[in-house]
Amino acid sequence: MYKKFKRFIYQILLPLFRLWNYISWLYYLRTHSEILINVGAGKSKFINWFATDIDTLDVTEEKDFQKYFSQKKIHKILAEHVLEHLNNNDLAKMLKNFYIYTSDKVNIRIAVPDGFHPDKNYIERVKPGGSGEGAHDHKNLFDYKSLTNLFEKHGFKSKLIEYWDEDGVFHSNYFNDNKGFIDRSFLNDSRNKDGKPNYTSLIIDFTKI
Repeated sequence: MYKKFKRFIYQILLPLFRLWNYISWLYYLRTHSEILINVGAGKSKFINWFATDIDTLDVTEEKDFQKYFSQKKIHKILAEHVLEHLNNNDLAKMLKNFYIYTSDKVNIRIAVPDGFHPDKNYIERVKPGGSGEGAHDHKNLFDYKSLTNLFEKHGFKSKLIEYWDEDGVFHSNYFNDNKGFIDRSFLNDSRNKDGKPNYTSLIIDFTKI
């Protein structure tokens, strides 16, 4: 009952949220020479990054990109644990928008659950319909090969940052740089405080070919 009431109030206030976000965007546009977008940001706020969520920027809708990026193209995109919630058709729409509305020198940092993680409990939590938080809405479970292939079909090339390979070997050269902070990474996730890669993400940087 409480959740329904909360959602009802949110729907009433949504036009005001959208207006405030657009005003915030206009200010950001005037005060930043480079456009850095955090997609599906939720409560995450990073200095110099403009935080978006589906109510302000639906990555599958070109009209949303036209609204925000008709004056200046995007220089960096960050999306942490977002793409697994999109079906294949929506992913194609998103990548088309990413290609059109980004700079030729764009960097797109993507982090998703890693389908090659060797821990069966990890896979059980993150797979579509899995037991983990939000997994009921997961549409895909990527590995470094499938995510790379997806982006390559839409004009991007990859640089592997953090991933498990098909032989169960963990690779990471991720550090907290200016291309985007990933909380669910070997470096930053508290579940790895014992020095073991207990919870990691598949992290890949993409640039235009």
